[in-house]
This record gives sequence, C-alpha cells and structure tokens, in this order.
Amino acid sequence: MKNIVSHDEIYSTYRDKVFSYIKNRISNYQDAEDLCEDVFVKVYEKLDSFDEKKASLSTWIYNITKNTVIDHYRTNHMDLEIIDNYDYPQEPVDEEPDEETLQFLAQALKQLPQELRDLIVLRYYDELSLKEVAEKMKMSYGIVKLRHKEALFRMKMILKDKI
Repeated sequence: MKNIVSHDEIYSTYRDKVFSYIKNRISNYQDAEDLCEDVFVKVYEKLDSFDEKKASLSTWIYNITKNTVIDHYRTNHMDLEIIDNYDYPQEPVDEEPDEETLQFLAQALKQLPQELRDLIVLRYYDELSLKEVAEKMKMSYGIVKLRHKEALFRMKMILKDKI
C-alpha cells in the first residue's frame, strides 16, 4: 500500500474530511486540529498494516479518526454522549453514487412514511445533525435517534437486493 499512495496524497485527499468529522465532535478548534494531526500520524505509522482486502482506505482512516476522538474523550474524562453519534457514522465518501443507485435510493425513500422521509432528507440532504433534526421536527432527540435507525433499517431492507 505505501508504494501505491504517498503520505502527501493521503493527507491531501482525506485531511478536510477527517478535520470536518473531528470538528463536528470536538468544540475546541485547536483540539480538533491537534487530533486531526494525531490521526495522520497514526495512519502513517500503521500504513504497513493496512489491508485493502478488509476495508477501503477511506473506511480504515475513518475508523482511526473515530477511535482517536473516542480516546480523546476517555483520556479527558469527558461525557461520552458523543458515542451516540457513532451509530450513524459520517464516513467520507470517495465518489458520487451513479445514476442507477440514486434512482434506487429515491424509490426507497418514497416508500417510507412521510415522517421518516422528512427525517432522512433533513439529515442527509440538508446535512443537519440529529439534534438539529429534532429541533426542526419538534421531536425529542431520543425519538429522532430511534426513528433515524428505523428509517435506515427500512431503506436497507428495501434496497437489500438492488444495490
């Protein structure tokens, strides 16, 4: 792997995505920058152990990022409520879905009840956090989390054989 992709290519490709992920979970900008750099140190140190048969590079980097944020909260004895967000990872996407996939997603979305459809649109199209979705839909955060899981599960079942 290290011969195929240089450290510079990895950093330039994933830095903004990693930083955005961390910044959405860490309120202090300087801490977020430090953690972002920690992620890339770990990536470079572990690059020899990366196995593309097990996961894509983006997924592997995402997992390192997620674990770095969790470690930050644990070592600083902070409230681990942030882990709730890991039920719904914001994995960096390497490419745009093709037209056929978009059509399948649109069809699946139409099969959901209106409330679940609205939730998915607010979460992924409008890119709101689950807390923002809860405020906008005038629902509790806990209910939105449950309905979000339900919506994703239903879509997964609808799309099971299509994608």
